[in-house]
Amino acid sequence: MIRLLLADDHPIIFTGIEALLRGTDYELVAYVRDGLEALGKIDTENPDIVILDERLPGMTGLELFREIRARGDQRPTILLTGEIADQRAVEAIEAGINGLVLKYSAPENLLTCLDEVRHGGRWIDQRLLQRALDRATGKELDGSPFAALTPREQDVIRLASENLRNQEIAVRLGISEGTVKVHFHNIYEKLGLTNRAALLMLIRDSGIGR
Repeated sequence: MIRLLLADDHPIIFTGIEALLRGTDYELVAYVRDGLEALGKIDTENPDIVILDERLPGMTGLELFREIRARGDQRPTILLTGEIADQRAVEAIEAGINGLVLKYSAPENLLTCLDEVRHGGRWIDQRLLQRALDRATGKELDGSPFAALTPREQDVIRLASENLRNQEIAVRLGISEGTVKVHFHNIYEKLGLTNRAALLMLIRDSGIGR
């Protein structure tokens, strides 16, 4: 059995992953809810693979990964995230993260990622990889007028292209629904638009999210 440690502060994620792993070659041998506890458990449990939530209390998943590597520990490590800013994804990839999986993607993606990294490979969610590449090559929302938007406003634009409601966008970005509304207001002003319908039409014509 391949032994896994999961660091995530949401018990429902642990329950879901535990159910997903039943009947597979993987076994959750440790579950922790913050970064500092994770460091101790890695030493005592010696898992084969570490799975880290990006938004852990006390220390982010990426910060924890960097600490693991700073200790000379090269065991495969996967970053599990609900939503991650493009620059953060680029940083994780450049830091050498072995796997990067979105929580809201198909559950099978985590198994695919585990299978890849256990054999020395690397698995990055295709959407995140493309966005990271676009950012690294300067192609991210590179056409006017989207270039005038802040990185967070660009995140809102991308999620709007998926026809998500304000509440869903707020959950993805880890912000309040009121903050999402403020971002939309600022986006409308910068783009000279008056409503969501006009914004979606502009997004469609610009090819964002394809």
